[in-house]
Amino acid sequence: MFKYAVKRLFTLIPVFLAVSMLTFVLGSMSSGDAARIRAERRYEHPTFEQIAEVRIEMGLDKPLVVQYGRWLGNALRGNLGTSFWTDRPVVVEIALLFPKTLELALLSLLLLLLISLPLGLASAVFRDTWIDRLTRAYCIMSASMPQFWLALLLLYILGARLGIVSVIGGSKTKYPLLPALTTAVCMGGIYVQLVRTNMEEILSKGYIRAARAKGLREPQVITKHALKNALLPVLSKLGMAFGGLLSGSSIMESIFSWNGLGKYALESIRTKNFPVVQGYVLFMAFLVVCINLLVDLICSAVDPRLKLR
Repeated sequence: MFKYAVKRLFTLIPVFLAVSMLTFVLGSMSSGDAARIRAERRYEHPTFEQIAEVRIEMGLDKPLVVQYGRWLGNALRGNLGTSFWTDRPVVVEIALLFPKTLELALLSLLLLLLISLPLGLASAVFRDTWIDRLTRAYCIMSASMPQFWLALLLLYILGARLGIVSVIGGSKTKYPLLPALTTAVCMGGIYVQLVRTNMEEILSKGYIRAARAKGLREPQVITKHALKNALLPVLSKLGMAFGGLLSGSSIMESIFSWNGLGKYALESIRTKNFPVVQGYVLFMAFLVVCINLLVDLICSAVDPRLKLR
């Protein structure tokens, strides 16, 4: 397992290089002059000479390849640049705001488990009953329902109509329950169907029929023999989902005014705060790849039959 982890870490180098190059090039091609934005922040009404001075100071007068090499070298040393608007290092901005995004992602993952596992198991065990039909109806509705639509609907009903939650200033709440619930409901249908399909396949195996023939009760058959094997593929998918929850929380954070890293990245795109956007993309790419590697290692530890190569 250790050799596999080291091998995977070495294979990540081309991935990070490609992500960093794409991030830098797209940031350079975007509309807006970074030197002018920085100069306006410093001088309010900068002259052409002041803008040129800032451009030289930022190294934007150099060829694009030289700029990329300089930026990549700084990034490898942990320096992702300085925010145009706060004049603080991007690493500090990420460290301050990432815990909020992590909290939202963890709560979303917990609610996703609480929704998908019981419904998937119930649908497989009570196949072709009213429970199964209701569960499949939820799966169809969940797969076809955009997250932003449900988020706005919940804000309208629970906030504007019932006054249960605050429509403005949602970041003042202690826990991001509503955005996490919205995300879990919209993603839950896929994982309910995955649990149901895996459980149905396991329940048709010969060793399950043998366990029933020995006189074991149905709850014992499900919990001791079927559940572990059925949940292993789900564990792998949930690990990937966690990476998606971390990197794709921008819309939920923006709608519910949750001051996390995703909301800050959206604001940075709007205000053309290029160092923050580039740092955010590079950090999330690193995080998602590491999470996928960790999921592979956990799955191999849970099931030794999975050989890592």
